[in-house]
Amino acid sequence: MGSIMFVKKMPIVFGMALLGLLGTTVTANASASTAAAPCRQPVSSVSVHGRVIHLWLCDNGWHGQITNGATGDPVWLDSARGTVTGYRTIPAGGTSANTGTVGQYGGPWRACGRAFNAPEIVCTARN
Repeated sequence: MGSIMFVKKMPIVFGMALLGLLGTTVTANASASTAAAPCRQPVSSVSVHGRVIHLWLCDNGWHGQITNGATGDPVWLDSARGTVTGYRTIPAGGTSANTGTVGQYGGPWRACGRAFNAPEIVCTARN
């Protein structure tokens, strides 16, 4: 009985050893969210008409996000010089959108947004 267990486990052990030698990483349940660059929120979010505007700093740069929104709500990044970058709107049927990502330079950045057709624009603090 012991030799049967050894034969059943041998291919698995061999496969794991081969993966180790090849330097291949195996992850269970990998998803897009785990593959994304690690991010942090360096400043507090702001809200307007129930929409929430976030500024994120990730390994690959800065991006803004609008959540709890509706179709057509815009979000963008504003550079230290006042240049609008990464302008995006929430697509039809969506409730959130992310700006394009900018690098680590050009800051301090802030994320801005508003409710579609509302005059009030809100922005996070700069960071």
